[in-house]
Amino acid sequence: VKRKANALALLDRLFREERRDLAEQFTRPLAEKISGYLQRLFGPGASARIELENNQFSGLTLARPGAAGGAFAFSSLSGGAREQCAGAVRLAMAEVLAEDHDGCLPVVFDDAFAYSDPERVNQLQRMLDLGAARGLQIIVLSCNPADYARLGARQITLRPAQIENQPAHLP
Repeated sequence: VKRKANALALLDRLFREERRDLAEQFTRPLAEKISGYLQRLFGPGASARIELENNQFSGLTLARPGAAGGAFAFSSLSGGAREQCAGAVRLAMAEVLAEDHDGCLPVVFDDAFAYSDPERVNQLQRMLDLGAARGLQIIVLSCNPADYARLGARQITLRPAQIENQPAHLP
């Protein structure tokens, strides 16, 4: 009975180690891509970590250089930092998915950085530039196009359609 119990304990330990290694194999490449984008925002030492639980990504944490307290859970970040991290995750995921689509996928940001201060918007442009340099087609919809004027991209201004005064037709 003792030998069987030891065998089951060993099997359980080996199974957990294999599951952890497999999760690391899937999460590490994505976390590295996310970290590359975050470094454009928060500096060279910024990094991301994600967990894989029940075949789903979860537990995004951010470590920033010079920040006291180590890593921060996504839920503890300010509104602007959440927007910025979410943008980095979206770009990284699009980059991973683009590998199966000739290296290019569109990513649309619809006023995704409304809570970011003007200084951070300048850093966001570096993050978006990195995504474009890596083959992503980045589309930014904004009510403040001046925030993105330095991207060097083509700007298209949408204007409301003119409604002509036509008499209403009653049936």
